[in-house]
Amino acid sequence: MKKNFCKKFVFIIAISVLFSACSKDKLLLKTYSPPKKPKEVNQMLEYGESSSGYLNLEIYENEKFTVNGVNSKDRRAISKILAADIKKYITQTNFISINDVSDQSAVSLDMKILQFKYEQNYGKIKGVLEVEFNIRKDQPIYTQVYKYPINRYSRSGSQGLPSKAEILSQASNYLAKKLIKDISPLVTKKLVELESLPSKLEYTITYAKAGNYEGAIKGMLNYKGDKEYEYYLNLAIYYEGLAAQVDDMAFLVKANENYELAIANGGAEEEVVLNGKMKFDSFYKIIKKIAEQKVANAKENGNNKYDLLD
Repeated sequence: MKKNFCKKFVFIIAISVLFSACSKDKLLLKTYSPPKKPKEVNQMLEYGESSSGYLNLEIYENEKFTVNGVNSKDRRAISKILAADIKKYITQTNFISINDVSDQSAVSLDMKILQFKYEQNYGKIKGVLEVEFNIRKDQPIYTQVYKYPINRYSRSGSQGLPSKAEILSQASNYLAKKLIKDISPLVTKKLVELESLPSKLEYTITYAKAGNYEGAIKGMLNYKGDKEYEYYLNLAIYYEGLAAQVDDMAFLVKANENYELAIANGGAEEEVVLNGKMKFDSFYKIIKKIAEQKVANAKENGNNKYDLLD
């Protein structure tokens, strides 16, 4: 019995060592998700006569909310937080440019509250916030309605429930995100898998996982040994990480070059290389457009500096 137990124990250890040896290091990189409704976005660009290829909106601060049956206090609260959330998510990328109101001939974003119901009874809150977003130029170009159901319950009564202001903030955040996800890229994350490197380069993986991409890249570039696809794949990923840190498109170009080198140096049939390149290509064009639009927005506002990947 004791002998069998020892055999099983040794077998378990061997399996654990095998799996730990096979597991690869991963990095979580900042990236962008594409608009969920690209056809509608193209239609908006066409009707909006955008020469730059981007959405250029004017958001009206006054008289854009029409609320029936809602008291003025709630109306002001909803209008304030919803407008702020829309601007917050739009300016994550500046794919959409926001201008001060100049005239009503430009493309504008109008928001209309279709209904707002809010009822609280002891430990229960029930209601709904429904908003219509309308992008227009003389006539509607894009219209979408989103609804946020309000349902909260607490066994401890009203003391365990969120405040009305907190619920309105949650509702506004949800509705703003729904709209912007449809018509603009949003900041998100992607998980990438690193390849094992020669012992002399293992420290670069540690550097990258700590966010020291510059140190990782420097170590890779100083390496004089043989360079296979694993080397170029990791270097491409390091450049991606650095691009998100220091706001420089040149590092994204370097990342793309090294993905190509990974394919050319033995990675043409490696799933980790092909998947990595595919994911990179899917958002590389988005990032380039975002960068170009941020430059255009900065120039339009008289600024020489701009945030590329914030």
